[in-house]
Amino acid sequence: PTAFLTTEGPSKAAIHTWSAGGLVWGLLNMSHYSLDDKYKGCLWAMQSNLTSLIRSELNASDLYNEAWNRALLIWQSNQFWLYPRNMKELASVAVYAYTLGYPPLYIKFNAATRIAGKSLEEYKAYPFKSLHFLLTWATLTFRPRDLKCVKVYRGTSVEFTVNDLFRFGQFTSTSESLAVAKRFEAVTLFKLFTCKGIEISDMSNYEEEEEVLVPPYEIFKITSVKNTSVGKIVQAKSVGTCSYHNCAFVGKAIGQKHRGGAT
Repeated sequence: PTAFLTTEGPSKAAIHTWSAGGLVWGLLNMSHYSLDDKYKGCLWAMQSNLTSLIRSELNASDLYNEAWNRALLIWQSNQFWLYPRNMKELASVAVYAYTLGYPPLYIKFNAATRIAGKSLEEYKAYPFKSLHFLLTWATLTFRPRDLKCVKVYRGTSVEFTVNDLFRFGQFTSTSESLAVAKRFEAVTLFKLFTCKGIEISDMSNYEEEEEVLVPPYEIFKITSVKNTSVGKIVQAKSVGTCSYHNCAFVGKAIGQKHRGGAT
């Protein structure tokens, strides 16, 4: 049986979402197959089903189960109670689970998220609906309303071909520190202005990385590409959002476009 509490201690592995991040292909475009659901108009319905959905998905996935329980232990170490009491606390556990070095939940989660919007069959088979909802809820809720766009960086070991407009198509770790980004074998170094990313250092297993989580639905426009001796530097700015899917869990069709425009 699955429990929200285990006796296992948190991982000490010094591996992070930056080292690969699940980004293993060489082309960045609008990621049309990505699950980019923003749950507009169905937040209450999702929250009503969330407890049973989490339990079901944890029971079905050893990887998700282990990551969630390790994240819960880390979260509990900063609390006076054992279990999350509200959406904010559940979302915090989800962020901890996503940023764990071990088990590397982020690798399978990111890969699955990039194709879960391809068809109804792909969505039904997607084993991380609860995690996707909680991280999306966090990006929509944790960002202060008066916060303007922020400059962030991401270094990857993958050499990308980048279209004029692109989305990462997954939740993507970036940093406000250029020095941090350069530590990750930056064959491609992204310098981005994000208007939808959220600062998650206080919820991450790597507070020193000044981490900002960029959602899959944010659109970026290339402003410059510079070739270097080791790869390239890609500069881009946020120009809005685009969701091709909305409220899929509660019965809306996969594949219908719900464009956010420059929002």
